[in-house]
Amino acid sequence: MKIIMSLLSLILSLLCFPSLAAEPPVYGQSRVISSQELGQDKWLDIYVPTDGGHPDQEFPVLYLLHSQWDMLPAIATLDMIANTVPDFIVVGIESQGRELDVQEGEEQFTQFLEKELFPFIEREYPAADFRILSGHSHAGKYVMQQWLSNTLPVSQYFAFSPSLDDGDILHKVESMPRQALAEQKPLVLTMADEGEHMHTPYTRINAILSSTSKFPYASHHFPNETHRSTKHPSMKFALQSVFPEWAPSADIKMAGAPSLKQHYDDLSTRYGLAAMPSVEMLQQITARHSVGSTAASWAKLQPLFDYAIHDLHVQPSRFIEIVDYLTDSGYNEASQRYLEALCGTDATPMRCSTIAVAGQKY
Repeated sequence: MKIIMSLLSLILSLLCFPSLAAEPPVYGQSRVISSQELGQDKWLDIYVPTDGGHPDQEFPVLYLLHSQWDMLPAIATLDMIANTVPDFIVVGIESQGRELDVQEGEEQFTQFLEKELFPFIEREYPAADFRILSGHSHAGKYVMQQWLSNTLPVSQYFAFSPSLDDGDILHKVESMPRQALAEQKPLVLTMADEGEHMHTPYTRINAILSSTSKFPYASHHFPNETHRSTKHPSMKFALQSVFPEWAPSADIKMAGAPSLKQHYDDLSTRYGLAAMPSVEMLQQITARHSVGSTAASWAKLQPLFDYAIHDLHVQPSRFIEIVDYLTDSGYNEASQRYLEALCGTDATPMRCSTIAVAGQKY
């Protein structure tokens, strides 16, 4: 019984250890871009995911308006739902009211995004061709304006408690033919407890968009959230609505390399992103198979290493970490089994020179 309980304890620890060497939290870097379109410098806050072990990995980009207020909530939300949605580069733009206003500076700001900011980010950072434009409050109204114009080269729009009280967005939505609405880019729209001046136009817009067939749309009313507090639940709702099946189920993870590969191939086709499992997930799955009690479980190790090392180009050293983890936890047989399967796939690690696999010295 003690052996069984110890094994269960190890498996649980493998499921939830964050990493073998925890990194301090990083909230981003500040940069300045000189904009000819705006005639001024713009401050940016840029968050890039930490090295996940996949060489040349590109990330979708979340462009966040009102960075001076909304960057930290967005990063915190992404951390809260990590592994259930893709990792994102987050680009926060310190933006003010007038430049987002359709009557004053919207056109110039839109030109800045398309002609200057998007190319700059994709030149300087590992950015995939998948952009989300997100805004809250007055910036949310700007997002709605851009969604209606349907001209920006973005993949998705997020509008959280947008300023709808002047009736302008409602009028434009009501005036647009349903066929044209059906061809709009995907939109996520949320609303906090804002009072009737905001809730009434939201309800009418939501009714129209919800009844528009084939339009990729998600919405949610948060009656218990304030205008400010809705940022966290709105971002969580939006990302999980757009990527509802990003994380593989437990059955898929434990079924072996073919099922896992098929899951991420399907995601890549669906979203146009190079989707792949995190190295942390691969470490956890292979570790769990090595401490399994059946030959069928052990037989899944080498195909998983083949997928990780040869298809995903993960460095074998990332799995040597697990060999040491298992040894330090007192599971010497599992550690040896793990190392043999790893070296049977790639014999380059120095550790492989100490073992013999199938009669061959590595």
